[in-house]
Amino acid sequence: MLWHRLLFRAADGLARERMVSRPTETFQLTRRKEWMLTEKGFDAALKLSSIPAVRRDSLRVKSYEVQKVVKKLVEATKPQDYNPFDISKKIVKTTTEFTLRDRGFRQAIVETYDCRCSVCGLKIKSPDSLSWEVEAAHIVPNYFRGRDDIWNGVALCHFHHWAFDVGWFTLLDNYRILVSQQINHVPADFGKMGSYECVRSLVDKAATLFLPKRTELYPHLNAIRWHRQNIFDKQL
Repeated sequence: MLWHRLLFRAADGLARERMVSRPTETFQLTRRKEWMLTEKGFDAALKLSSIPAVRRDSLRVKSYEVQKVVKKLVEATKPQDYNPFDISKKIVKTTTEFTLRDRGFRQAIVETYDCRCSVCGLKIKSPDSLSWEVEAAHIVPNYFRGRDDIWNGVALCHFHHWAFDVGWFTLLDNYRILVSQQINHVPADFGKMGSYECVRSLVDKAATLFLPKRTELYPHLNAIRWHRQNIFDKQL
């Protein structure tokens, strides 16, 4: 009991310094009564752990502020007439608001897809358990001012993220994968990992994405159609 009291007093002191949120605050977000690092606390924890600040955006750690962004993204109502573009979005992101939005988007997508690539199903984290291999990919890219929300995102491993961005494959309206016909003109020894055909295998299987459990979190068809017409078709 004495140890618990000491821990509570320490946590209470951190909460007064806004290093952590109080359990009553966290409960409103996660439905769990627990202390959660704030952005200020996260910065201090990185310093104490000797983790370079440049790694903060790739870590799986969620701050209280990032969790607020995640909650807003996953609980939003899916619109029928969805516009995947955010015309107010700035390409150069330097403010705390943009950083939080980016991290919230990434966390929401990765969690929604159970930390696995939606194409190949790869699910693996670093040996120190601080980060996942999977990435949150925009369907309408950042440089076209694509929205940072659930319906304009999909979880992809590094390879399939690159292949999607450059137009090696796209998605049909039924979420099946459509591979570029350009694969027929690629030398036989290209696109392989050992003997495994990284891209051609998607043609053979007529693969379908690994999708979230909740259908309202599926990628929006407006975003998919834009990618098909503006990224994929231009490679044909």
